[in-house]
Amino acid sequence: MALTASAEAQQGTKRTVIMILVIGLHLVAFWALQNGLARRLVEVLPNDIKTKIIEEQKKEEPPPPPPPPPDMQTPPPPFVPPPEVTIATPATPPPNAITQMTQEKPAVTQPPVVAPEIVKPRPDPRHPFGNPDDFYPYASKRDGEEGLVMVSFVVDVSGRPSNIQVATSSGFPRLDEAAIKYVKTVRLLPATKNGVPFPYETRLPIRFKLKDR
Repeated sequence: MALTASAEAQQGTKRTVIMILVIGLHLVAFWALQNGLARRLVEVLPNDIKTKIIEEQKKEEPPPPPPPPPDMQTPPPPFVPPPEVTIATPATPPPNAITQMTQEKPAVTQPPVVAPEIVKPRPDPRHPFGNPDDFYPYASKRDGEEGLVMVSFVVDVSGRPSNIQVATSSGFPRLDEAAIKYVKTVRLLPATKNGVPFPYETRLPIRFKLKDR
């Protein structure tokens, strides 16, 4: 029984030593954790935190938009300001001043007046004149009547005489009537104005003269 008590005493001592060692190890570990591992943890954690914050900030920033395509349209012409126009205001004359205004009409240039080209009646080569002696009255020849008859008439657009009248009498009615008969047989080319025929009044002297005198 004595051995048993001694063995128990040794075992109790060993347990006490082991307990002290374990407590010491715990104290050392606790101290190491506070002094060494805590610093390392502090040094590591800020880097990780900074890295995460930077990465999150980079993710939040959207990429810049692409530049707009170049404008290929023709630029508008440069703006040119209109010239300044200064209107001179005439000075107002004094109330007692007498102003004289001369009204002059501007000269109007009239176009030159071109006279129409008129061609008078003329003999028609297709119808030559007859001989007035063929119309000389026999009674006038017998009685010795002779003289000059001036006959007026109008040459129409066909060249025929119309409106035949005695302008100057010979003094003998038979000779005047013979002159009118002669004019009725006359054919002329009509008068023209700028190439257009128109009626034209003219006169024709007809002389009746006896040949044996």
